[in-house]
Amino acid sequence: MKTAIVYYSKHHGNTKQLVDALVEAFDGIDLIDAAAAPDADLRGYERVGFASGIYYSKFHKSVLHLAETCLPEGKPVFFLYTCGAKKQSYTTMTL
Repeated sequence: MKTAIVYYSKHHGNTKQLVDALVEAFDGIDLIDAAAAPDADLRGYERVGFASGIYYSKFHKSVLHLAETCLPEGKPVFFLYTCGAKKQSYTTMTL
């Protein structure tokens, strides 16, 4: 199943580490940097994931923009979110 993961990763790099590990572990995953491709075409994917750190209780605005404007109807969707702290980091995946 061809999968796209739209992500934003900046401060601690936790989200990028997570999505890179998924690409290594599973075939058929394409990564889309939401900040670099704000109008990405997601129609060719069977499943779409959104990954980001949490900013004021929300996904990063670039990821939300793509979800709101570029996600075709009827696609299975999953969400990954991460949290970084000074001495520890957390990663959570929700399907």
